[in-house]
Amino acid sequence: MTTANLTLGSGTDPAADPTTTTLSIPPDVFYDRQFKAAFETAHASGRLKPLVFPISFLGSVILPVLYLSVPHTTRPWLYRLRWAVAAAVVALNVRLMQTTSAANEAIAYGTGLIAVWGTIWALRMLIFTRPQWEAARIVRVPKGEAEEGREKKVVKADVALDESVAAALEDYDYVWQPYPARAPFLTRLGWSIDLLICFRGAGWNFAISSIPQPPPPSPRLFQSKQPILVQIASIPLHSRTGIFRSQTYASFLRDRLFRMLVSWMVLDVLTITLRKDPYFIFGPEPVPSNNNPFPSILPSDLMAPTVPEFLPNLPLKQYTLPLLRNACALVGIWSGLEFYTSIAQLAFVFLPLLLVPRRLRGAWWPGTDLWANPSLFGNFVSCVLDKGLRGFWSGWWHQTFRAGFLAGPQWALAKGQSKHKHGHGEFDATAVIQILWAFLLSGLLHGAGGHTSPRENTVLWEPVMFFMLQGAGVLLQTWIARLARPVMAGCGVSRTWRRVGNLLFVLAWLHVTAWWLIDDMSRAGLWLFEPVPMSFLRIAGFGSKGDENWWRWGGRYGFRWYTAPDGRWWESGFML
Repeated sequence: MTTANLTLGSGTDPAADPTTTTLSIPPDVFYDRQFKAAFETAHASGRLKPLVFPISFLGSVILPVLYLSVPHTTRPWLYRLRWAVAAAVVALNVRLMQTTSAANEAIAYGTGLIAVWGTIWALRMLIFTRPQWEAARIVRVPKGEAEEGREKKVVKADVALDESVAAALEDYDYVWQPYPARAPFLTRLGWSIDLLICFRGAGWNFAISSIPQPPPPSPRLFQSKQPILVQIASIPLHSRTGIFRSQTYASFLRDRLFRMLVSWMVLDVLTITLRKDPYFIFGPEPVPSNNNPFPSILPSDLMAPTVPEFLPNLPLKQYTLPLLRNACALVGIWSGLEFYTSIAQLAFVFLPLLLVPRRLRGAWWPGTDLWANPSLFGNFVSCVLDKGLRGFWSGWWHQTFRAGFLAGPQWALAKGQSKHKHGHGEFDATAVIQILWAFLLSGLLHGAGGHTSPRENTVLWEPVMFFMLQGAGVLLQTWIARLARPVMAGCGVSRTWRRVGNLLFVLAWLHVTAWWLIDDMSRAGLWLFEPVPMSFLRIAGFGSKGDENWWRWGGRYGFRWYTAPDGRWWESGFML
């Protein structure tokens, strides 16, 4: 795209009053600043509020945690109150989606995710499960306290103990801790917070099967007053989907640093290149003439998603350009997840080693152990090549939201609403309902992200359509594979060709459906977000003219204090 000349006042925004200074500024920078200006205008008019802690997290975090911190196993009236708490969570999060956004593109998108996922996860904790009866987490207790406990049996380790476990076992035992109803409030509060932040269930008895975990104890043993020892030596190195755990601090550090640095480089390249493509700046539709900041240099028809300048000779552009855009978007999403997860896990594991005194380290939260921080993605070969689209979504792709998505159907089954399976094999009614329900919730989750953008041209139902089509694709490929299985066996089709077929189906299905999701992400301005704090490519001189600054996290990035107007002190707090 062409660089435009804009007249700027000293220290002003391009959308603000022009004065005397002329500056060359790329269109992506202009629209990045317009995104900020759109939010600030809406905020000044009272239409939108910023995402602020604690008030914005009242429904998703604070209310469920406080309710779960009060014992209700012997108070039926208090347990029935969970319906009122759940209704308040829904109402608060609907309000959050209606009134809250941000000047930062990722925070604006994340506001919708927080509202919808916070509702899904809170409903799982409040309605679809009974944590104070059924949930238990792994904690450490001093040696000797668990010697009389039930289920104490020596399990021969298939592999050497983790370095973190071996160090802790010198003075501590690992035990399952049900809800500590008789413990002080702070202990119950810590238990409830841990429950709410462990989405994959690492260290809990409800851990999803995709991550390596010790076998959970029988729920009936929770009635015992004795500690239940964890079979900590039986944690496998790999789960059935290929998610793995590290055994030593050195291997964990090498792996996470490698993932962080590779994803950092990929994000740096994509940030520079994608922002040169009009499609990733404002979406698939042309910008209306009255919103075109460069009418004499960049006509409105060129503001549509045409071939970017750095791809002038792209062959068969009507086919190859969408393919290239879809591939870049998928790689960008994957890299972002790997980048931030690697940073978070490095912090969880190593900050306690640096900040917690050695004498207290053994009693520290076991969530900092190596086994409690497995990799994010599964094994591509065993999941995608062997199982196709179903393996892509249920095995290889991150399973962060799996427990929340499946809680509703599992609760309905437990209530007897679907006591019997209909059909046979992989196509019983229960499996179909769970697949489609999970993809529906995923679509609503991502559609809500676009909805909370200050831009008003996002389309809520398009991400929903993308994920529902993924469910349809899973069922379609499973049906085709089932019909073709005896034919392939009779013809002697090798495993290699079956893998090629699975890979081609996955790539083709994702390509023809991806625009439903990526279009809306582009409309929401998500690709204008700066995912890495420092750009090595801009240091090397590869930035756009007028956008060479290598430090990317300016005033809209990070926490800062926000004071609400009109004396509404309860809306003040740390603004994201």
